Amino acid sequence: MAFRRTTTVHHDRGTGLARGPAYVIGTILAAFGLLMLVSGGDDPVNFATGGFPDADVGGEEFIGFEWTGWTAWITITAGALLLFGAAQHALAKGFSLVIGLALGACALIGFIDGDVLGLAAANWATELGWGIAAVLLVMNVLAPRVGGEDHEVHREPVVDRDRDGVDDRDEHHGPVVDRDRDGVDDRRESRVP
Repeated sequence: MAFRRTTTVHHDRGTGLARGPAYVIGTILAAFGLLMLVSGGDDPVNFATGGFPDADVGGEEFIGFEWTGWTAWITITAGALLLFGAAQHALAKGFSLVIGLALGACALIGFIDGDVLGLAAANWATELGWGIAAVLLVMNVLAPRVGGEDHEVHREPVVDRDRDGVDDRDEHHGPVVDRDRDGVDDRRESRVP
């Protein structure tokens, strides 16, 4: 009669480091975009699209950042999506890459054209802010997981009387009675004609 114990091992993949930067950068972008809208005061936010994509856009300034409604919308949306994606490590990496590339494109278009497709106003400070966020977000894709461990979760005794490598309780769906030690349940032997 052989008795052994089986151990179920749970693998903890560790903490994902991509979530923290996604939370921080997402919060900064969303808050900054909302502050742009609030700083507009009684003036209506300009979402005019009449000159798309070749308009010469000029907007208000908020602590040195030139903006229009589209600038604020791009910034708020990027921040909100990052906050949504920061729920899980893999999502944080994916959203960081997509939003980083989008903000990088906005910064590059703004640098070349002076605005973003005739919609969003962007001066050097706005382009620099988007560019820094883009670089940090693309670098966030390389963030690893840390602290992964294997944990022993459950130990269960195994009964293997016939030494075939299968737990007899699973194989026979109940206790095994083998008085003559031939490897066959005596209750099944008695049923044979």
